Amino acid sequence: MNPPVYDAQYWARWSQPAGLLRIATYLKEQGYKVTLVDSMEADARGFVKKRERRVDGQRITYIRDDVTKAVWHFGLGWDEVRTRMREMPVPDEVWIGSVMTYWWESTRDAVRYAREAFPNARICVGGIYPTLAPEHAVRNLSGADVVFVGELKDASDCPTDLSLYATPPSYAILTSSRGCPWDCNYCAARMLNGGTNKVRGREPEEVVDEIEEKVKHFGIRHFGFYEDNALILKGHLKRILELVIERGLKLTFYAPEGFETRLLDFELLSVMKQAGFRKVHLPFETLKWETNEGWNRRHASTASFEVALDAAICAGFKPRTEEINAFVLFGLPDDNLQDIIDGVTYVHHMVGSVIPMLFTPVPGTKVYRDHSGYLHDEMGWDLQHLNGKLLPFLEYNQRRYAELKASDYLQLEALMSILNNGKFLSRAVDLCDASAASRAFREIAGAVDRVPTHTPVI
Repeated sequence: MNPPVYDAQYWARWSQPAGLLRIATYLKEQGYKVTLVDSMEADARGFVKKRERRVDGQRITYIRDDVTKAVWHFGLGWDEVRTRMREMPVPDEVWIGSVMTYWWESTRDAVRYAREAFPNARICVGGIYPTLAPEHAVRNLSGADVVFVGELKDASDCPTDLSLYATPPSYAILTSSRGCPWDCNYCAARMLNGGTNKVRGREPEEVVDEIEEKVKHFGIRHFGFYEDNALILKGHLKRILELVIERGLKLTFYAPEGFETRLLDFELLSVMKQAGFRKVHLPFETLKWETNEGWNRRHASTASFEVALDAAICAGFKPRTEEINAFVLFGLPDDNLQDIIDGVTYVHHMVGSVIPMLFTPVPGTKVYRDHSGYLHDEMGWDLQHLNGKLLPFLEYNQRRYAELKASDYLQLEALMSILNNGKFLSRAVDLCDASAASRAFREIAGAVDRVPTHTPVI
């Protein structure tokens, strides 16, 4: 079972329960008969249902300073889930996947409803949440027989089983490698890989065989790579894409989590373009080197970002469109709004498409460990309160910036959305050019003369 989601917002695209679908393949290989309840299965338009989340009849909302955030129940309602469980054969085992740590409450509810429906079944829960917060999971998932921590290695390299869906999905998720040598202060990849920095990859031929099988049996043409660090195994992704080209497969590829910029070059990006990548996502955290250094991201820099951007443009990806996108992370402890605005303006000038990412302190990371006393002891919060959309470091940052408001963060998000949608002839307006309108914006934003003026090679 893939449980529903309780959140203020949810993006259904590229959200298949890939881990559960690989486990399903493994279980079938062991002789199991498997039925799937995917509460988050999207409709033909790529959306999932949503309804108000209520507990004991009360609407769940969070008041964050001058902003009120409503929490929604995304996916199937529990009545629908229970109906599906009643209609299926009584199982010997129920496997429940759990993703975000701040979604733990729906995992708890899934365990409870599964126990009510199948009192004699063995209930197993695994995934990111129990791996990163095992004590919390054991304490709160009392109806489960097994709380599984870490990776089920026998299933990791299995293809996802899409035959479990009555209507085949329009896309598939691929994972060609696991692991990352870096240990960034806000990233949990190392914890999710057993505390090691080792990286391992599947054979390129095996990955492309999986792709070809999904094309043949399900008609799927869209594939998304979800990797810890897709490029760290030199030549690995490139060889996969070369095989796709050699086999004459006409596909579309995405990598929504982005690529390490210093590992992108013209040759690789050219192969990506030819194989079917329509968009490139570049991580950009900050203009300041000292900030990257403080996050233990010495391998990231604006210089490598600009080199990767130039290479992408030379390979045929168009700047100032959605073909090249850059993430901007904000909402961290000790954030400076002016630094964020400078970074947004720079990225918009360089790339055009800015993707805002509000920061969530993830259990198992250094940022979380350093601030767990503030988050849990001082503020009295549980994991669901650490959702980046609820601004968990708002009060912390207000100590330094007394005039800071929750609405300032929402205005930053709105600014990025406006910049993305402010297009003329399908290309984003450049607010760092020499026009009077652009200069007026920079004066209002206080960003004049602070943003680098590197001109991409076109």
